[in-house]
Amino acid sequence: MFAKRIILLILLSLTMLFPLQASAAKGGKEPVVIYTFNADYEEVWEGLQAALHARGLTVSSVSHVGDMLERTGKELGRTKKIYGKARVLEFCSAVLSRDMLEKDPHFLSFCPYQIMVYTLPADEKKVHLSYRRLIWKDDSGKDILASVEKLLEDLINEVIDMYGK
Repeated sequence: MFAKRIILLILLSLTMLFPLQASAAKGGKEPVVIYTFNADYEEVWEGLQAALHARGLTVSSVSHVGDMLERTGKELGRTKKIYGKARVLEFCSAVLSRDMLEKDPHFLSFCPYQIMVYTLPADEKKVHLSYRRLIWKDDSGKDILASVEKLLEDLINEVIDMYGK
């Protein structure tokens, strides 16, 4: 009985340490980057699309997350308002994606690239722009993944520069 408890404690300790080691290996960066600033949601949304088009990029799809949650919430009898407005813009870069997938075809899980644009009900004058970091198990594709993140950062910063108050 005592040996089983020791083994259980060791296993629990290892499972608690693993996420800390993984985080430290990636520089301790948060998996999601969020920018918040005062602006008009629709101007930011249009500005983000314009910034994409100016780089020769095309929107592949838009997920209307806020609308979907409102609609399904009513059907489920759940009335809590989660977002003021919320959409996810998905796009691709033929050059970056080709470079990324030639480096490692398993990087397909990062396509298409996404930028989330949303407001919260408590303060709809604050717009949040976010994206998920491209975190991989090792540094084998660090250079190309950093290029994709730089594109996401550049797009967001351009929008903030144009519309942020």
